[in-house]
Amino acid sequence: MSEISLTDEHKDKYYSFQIRGWTNFDPMNKTLVKIGQSIEQGDGFLTLLEVQKTENDLASISDPEVKECFANILAAKRLVRNVQELPKNLLEELRSALSSAEGNALKKEVASVATLPLSVEPRIKQWP
Repeated sequence: MSEISLTDEHKDKYYSFQIRGWTNFDPMNKTLVKIGQSIEQGDGFLTLLEVQKTENDLASISDPEVKECFANILAAKRLVRNVQELPKNLLEELRSALSSAEGNALKKEVASVATLPLSVEPRIKQWP
């Protein structure tokens, strides 16, 4: 097993932040990556990046969805680091699950913020 304990693994710092900016295009149906690329090309600029909250570990995050997403990412990273230690039958189940996930749409899709269209996320607040 890895030298990192599960408790230590969850001790990363986590930051909740908001970004303000202006663009000369409607950003609502664009991904964050596309907005960033357009800003880099001169079609807008950021006016503020504000860290609103900092948590010292995963357990301190109050939003259950965010906590679950980070927990899943940590578990996947731990699995990748230790994949050679998995029992053969579990490794085959994992391969099968990954293969079917590539071919089929997942029932519960966790999208990266970088690829999530801003208009889909209801918790994003419009700036006045």
